[in-house]
Amino acid sequence: MRRICLIVVMVALAVPAAASASDRAAGDGSLGVSAASGTVVIHGRGVIYGHFDQGTLLVLDYRPDEPASVPAISNVKARANRGSATYTGSDVRFLLPSGRYTIELIATDIDASAVGKGSVVATGAGTPDDGTVTVNGGTPLQLSKVATSENFGTGKGS
Repeated sequence: MRRICLIVVMVALAVPAAASASDRAAGDGSLGVSAASGTVVIHGRGVIYGHFDQGTLLVLDYRPDEPASVPAISNVKARANRGSATYTGSDVRFLLPSGRYTIELIATDIDASAVGKGSVVATGAGTPDDGTVTVNGGTPLQLSKVATSENFGTGKGS
């Protein structure tokens, strides 16, 4: 009887884990930008969200996977121009739900996270601590005036 109960419990625990693993797309990776100051360009497919203290977010391209998906960006002045949008402000928070995107952040104290596939090119502002970029859970890379270019997930983000 104990053996049957143990088997039932093990199966019950395994089913949700298998379901959540199948929800992830094959080859998805992660991107973390932490306390970055400078310019960060991210091209990817998946979800991205973040915050910065002061600066500009340029959404150069965003094509959502779902028609009802709408970007959420707070504390900004917005300006649209031929398929792109510019958001300027302080204490800015942003979320681009699942889709394909290309964004450029020119800001201070940028914290951003992405899950999916893509690439990042980041250049620090030239201060002693311009922040870090971490891809796929690896070692954080210190930003400097020399551009750092990395891929997250497998593939280049399209």
